[in-house]
Amino acid sequence: MFAVGSLMVSGVQAATIDLTGLGYIQHGDALVYSMPVANYQFGFNTNNGPYAISSTPGAIQDLTVIATGSSGGPVTTNVSGVDNAYATPSGNGSLPYFYPNSTNSNGEALIANNLADTWDASLSALKGILGNDQMVFFFNNNQINRGGAATQSLAIWARIWITDDGGNNVGVAYELTNDDSMYALTTAGGGGTFLGDPTTYTAPGAGAGNPSSVAPGATDFLMAGGQYCVATGPSLPLPVPVPCGSAPSPGTVISAPINHNLGADHVAYSVIVPELNAALADLFSSVPDATLAKYTLHLDVRMGCYDTTVTSSPPGVSPWMASGLANGNGTCLNNGYEQLFMGTAIVPDVVPEPQSLALLAAGLTLAGFMSRRRKLPLKREAS
Repeated sequence: MFAVGSLMVSGVQAATIDLTGLGYIQHGDALVYSMPVANYQFGFNTNNGPYAISSTPGAIQDLTVIATGSSGGPVTTNVSGVDNAYATPSGNGSLPYFYPNSTNSNGEALIANNLADTWDASLSALKGILGNDQMVFFFNNNQINRGGAATQSLAIWARIWITDDGGNNVGVAYELTNDDSMYALTTAGGGGTFLGDPTTYTAPGAGAGNPSSVAPGATDFLMAGGQYCVATGPSLPLPVPVPCGSAPSPGTVISAPINHNLGADHVAYSVIVPELNAALADLFSSVPDATLAKYTLHLDVRMGCYDTTVTSSPPGVSPWMASGLANGNGTCLNNGYEQLFMGTAIVPDVVPEPQSLALLAAGLTLAGFMSRRRKLPLKREAS
């Protein structure tokens, strides 16, 4: 487990993680794996164990970095055919939101149909980085470490799509989304499905788009942050997210709150998009390399809040979650240095076998969790 679970860096600007045997929460097309829960699953504390992934500048400088609060190369510099890392806000008092744009760009790659408000990569460059492996995104948010969910959580949403050499959309778009659900943790009635099937979600339209809803009771922005608890026991093959304080069923143990506010130097979540990976594998094998260089992956990612009551949203990036709190949870960036970078993953079949789900259901009489199994917890803390 130590050999395959830990992050391993190769010479092609990729990092490999083995996610086999871990639980996840489905958010739209994306599957979100908690690294602190993965460590807990194998008997370790939050930042110890095989899934304690360092995200310091020195640890990620040779990887493909999408966004970072660090400055200067090599951490902000990517291989040819891939946009350099965009600069996230750096410190308390800086902007309360982030999205890729010309003011925080560290240099856009010379690739076909590169867009101003997205992180972009040519598919030929991605093929060289990923090889035959699956793409995984590593994320940490760096909110201040006080005040509970009202200050330690932020809002996040993302959409990915591919264009060909003519700028035409290839296939569909893929989203990390709360899917028009309450802005809260899954265990508190928010969006997301434990061990959910991403094929059940289809993004509205293809190509560029905006979140379809941003009200606290129905939003596409996830709540990134907050401690949450899991249930474990002989009848549960995986730790299951549950509301903290739930009454355990016989033979089941409820954990203490597990911290996801880990600071800028540790990854809180690993995210994969299975249908996107399948589409990339098909294009890598069917499109000649010379043409593949003109195919482009576009990533629109938004973190934090934008106060539309004071000024209009930036062109092309509306709507946003409102500033302040939603359901007692924070939405705005308040400490800066959020990071998002890319690697490769070993991943099992994403849809659980029926017998595994039966075991989970049999062991879960906990606080009615299976009837409201919605939402992702993302989170982190000050360095």
